[in-house]
Amino acid sequence: MAIGKELGFSSETARTLIREYIDQLTVPLAEQMRKAESDKLDRREALLWGVLDGKYETVSHGKVVLKDSGEPVADLDPLFKADAALNRIAERRAGLWGLNTPVKTEHMVTTASVVDENIASLLREMEARNAEEVNRLSA
Repeated sequence: MAIGKELGFSSETARTLIREYIDQLTVPLAEQMRKAESDKLDRREALLWGVLDGKYETVSHGKVVLKDSGEPVADLDPLFKADAALNRIAERRAGLWGLNTPVKTEHMVTTASVVDENIASLLREMEARNAEEVNRLSA
């Protein structure tokens, strides 16, 4: 790298210094952006909690729908929509702060040859037991 050569150190050192310099510029900016986005999510979340605390009545053709008792029929749709929006906010916040890290899982695969070997072993064991039983009964 020409920069390293001109400054008197290796190209790898120049790359490292450039990466560190870029990180010094971008990491604080990224943190500021995360904080700003998180603040927006907080404001939206507060509004949605207000929706969940409310009581809503079903309206049809401009009139409140009433039960036989004269009591208004509750409208749950705003609550379901607010709940779904809160879930989306939680997912967005988790992504913003890196909480959705991949989970390592371990899988064990049993190949056909291992299964075949186990079956053959069980067959040999059964044949030996059968032979013992035949000998015992014929004696």
